[in-house]
Amino acid sequence: MDVAYPVPTSGNALTDSRDTRGWLLGHFIPGEDNPLRTEDVELKWYTHAEGETRHEWAPGNPVRTLNILVRGHFVLLFPDKEVALQKEGDFVLFGPGTPHSFRSEEESLVLTVRWPSIPPQ
Repeated sequence: MDVAYPVPTSGNALTDSRDTRGWLLGHFIPGEDNPLRTEDVELKWYTHAEGETRHEWAPGNPVRTLNILVRGHFVLLFPDKEVALQKEGDFVLFGPGTPHSFRSEEESLVLTVRWPSIPPQ
């Protein structure tokens, strides 16, 4: 459902997402009347430390995912390939059901967009 907001909503992606592991927009944002709460899309603004790695595979979520490098050097790992994001604006898009992991070659700010925003079953 689209909700009309009488006043534009503003804030800071870094500070406003501290309690949600970097997630700024999505179904998991608290407050039924919060304009950042939606089931249409999820948005994450997150800085990964140099050397940070996810050792286990994230399950293939039933959503589409877009990762965009803001700064740094970040590598997305898939079962049959690696995609290095090295230049500002480099991105990778992957579809539902794609297992993935990552490693951060240097401190990296990554913008992640997933859609739709589906609560865990």
